[in-house]
Amino acid sequence: MLAEYKRTTNIGVGLGLIGSIIGRVLMESGSEGLGVLIALVGLGVFIWGCSQYAKAKGHSPLWGALGILSLIGLLVLFFLPDRHKEAAA
Repeated sequence: MLAEYKRTTNIGVGLGLIGSIIGRVLMESGSEGLGVLIALVGLGVFIWGCSQYAKAKGHSPLWGALGILSLIGLLVLFFLPDRHKEAAA
């Protein structure tokens, strides 16, 4: 895994999950419009983080589209082979 993508992966996946959770809580508490907006932004950030993870492992950033599947997509990315094992830091 390339070290320069590790930070952006963590930021994208972490903020994406937090945004999705906050959006879901807002939707259930009655603020549906704001909740949907925050959840969609969270999903977009999560997908971006997943694409950074795919790039870090030496794959096309299009693999980041698996982020639509949420944690299942992240799990699939986790099991992709790392093409940059020699660059692991």
